[in-house]
Amino acid sequence: MRYTSSMYTDLTDEELIELTQDGNEIAFGQLASRHSFRIWQLVVLNSRQTRDAEEIFQDIWIAVWENIGGLRKVSSFGAWLQKIAYTACRRYYTKRHPGGEILQGTDQLAKTMDQDAFARFRETELQEDVTEAVHHLPEKVRSVAVSYYLEMSTVKEIAEELNLAVGTVKTRLREVRTLLRTEFGVEAVKDGRIVTQQTEVSKPSRDTIKETFGMELTFERDDFLCALQGLQDVTTRQNARPILSNVLIRTEEGAIDLEVSVRMKVDGTVKTGGTLTVPAQKLIDTLKTLPADTPIDLVTTTNATAEIRCGDGVYKITDMSDEAFSQPLSVEGETFSIRGKTLRDAVQKTQFAASTESKRIFLNGVYFNFLEDRTEVAATDGKRLALAYYDPIKHQRKTHGFIVPLKAVREIPKTFPESVEVDISVSGNQIRFTDGNATLTTELVEREYPNYQRIIPKDHEGKTVVSTAQLLRATQHIGQLSNPKEHKIRLEIDTERIRVSPQPSESEEAYETVPVESGTGCVTIGIDARLLTDALTHIETESVSIEFSRELNPVLIKPMDDDRYISLVMPMLLD
Repeated sequence: MRYTSSMYTDLTDEELIELTQDGNEIAFGQLASRHSFRIWQLVVLNSRQTRDAEEIFQDIWIAVWENIGGLRKVSSFGAWLQKIAYTACRRYYTKRHPGGEILQGTDQLAKTMDQDAFARFRETELQEDVTEAVHHLPEKVRSVAVSYYLEMSTVKEIAEELNLAVGTVKTRLREVRTLLRTEFGVEAVKDGRIVTQQTEVSKPSRDTIKETFGMELTFERDDFLCALQGLQDVTTRQNARPILSNVLIRTEEGAIDLEVSVRMKVDGTVKTGGTLTVPAQKLIDTLKTLPADTPIDLVTTTNATAEIRCGDGVYKITDMSDEAFSQPLSVEGETFSIRGKTLRDAVQKTQFAASTESKRIFLNGVYFNFLEDRTEVAATDGKRLALAYYDPIKHQRKTHGFIVPLKAVREIPKTFPESVEVDISVSGNQIRFTDGNATLTTELVEREYPNYQRIIPKDHEGKTVVSTAQLLRATQHIGQLSNPKEHKIRLEIDTERIRVSPQPSESEEAYETVPVESGTGCVTIGIDARLLTDALTHIETESVSIEFSRELNPVLIKPMDDDRYISLVMPMLLD
């Protein structure tokens, strides 16, 4: 059977192991992805430094790839993998820490970790067991189980995605629950959380429990839902720490993760103050089903449960301890203001050019450069540059600017979608954006940003003006015909037209021609269709100016009649 890349996610461990033993690297990648968190957790618990953990982790997977061909009983893969992990840890520390035994199993961890920390560790470990069990279900029901329990999709969403009737999805989920309980000793709870029957996980203790209700709030549904959706990308469901998939509801707080904290204020009636920590996606999905014209009551009860009340309906969600929730960064420093429209425009025009995978972390963000006569906002990944110019912003910082990490930059338009003015406070390596109702806080990237002005050509040999829409359309069409590994296309520019063709071209007939509105000079260049598409997509004028010199010199792309924005793309060597 020939597998496509998307089909590997539905294969069982046994099927992936057999393919891996035949040398299938994609199957090995999927197998490693499925078990990496548990192995990383084991390594971290037995490491003293992150650098050590990373080296051991790499050694383990190299050993798995080299030795998996000798694994005869594929059903014992889990135990075999754990043995390799422990051996790697022991070998590493025997070499570097002779005479010391630091390996810890679950039973030892229970003695050395505090109760709350061990409970969170066991809950995560059990979730990994459940994930493995779901992937071993029969093919007929596996996709439904993965969507519902691992991806947290609703029944309706699953029905639409798999083209099934809602009743069929519910029937298969009942079958899944039976199989998990009888075959794997796993109980799938109705609200989507999964625990095992054999092991009880102790819940974090609370200092104070009221006899009736704790926190009690009343909101308008749309106000509450709007704020939660603004936090949705911060509270990612795929986070390695389960607590970060939750939203902290406090009479004054919002949602937090390790890198970015976002706080939203929601108008409502506070009958009794307090805190509440619940799964963000579960709360959003519940609110979406409720009528918009009926107030929402949110209360906490004595059994670590939150109740959402709307009319005659009551919906319960498990309340986690807020003690495990990261505390927001505290920024107390100089404050200056920027127009909300300017901030959103700067982010929209530059963030696409920032790197998402570079090991040079200073490229994984957007640079705000404050000069005496202007403010520059720039992003680059080494292959392209996006640069926007704005009026000068006065502030008292000794340094000229700062780098805001890309994850935080992406939250700015969603956190301040209509803000007239945003205040910015900087203290040390931390920065806070706020408009009074919403607050976004993050740590700055503490690196020196490259001198991007040095790569911007000061003059050019040729200049061409063309329709932005026509060139964008031709680039997208021809880009689909190019080599998918490079996405390289050929631009043949003269004073009459631009000829766009794939590179390398299998047929001379595969090309599109874009008429030139005005132009000087001729050149033939290779360029990444994706980079050119991104640059053209972020230009709002009807016509675009392309400035060039030689085949391998940077290409400048500018909106016509607007000297406050440029996009630069590095060309590629033609075959």
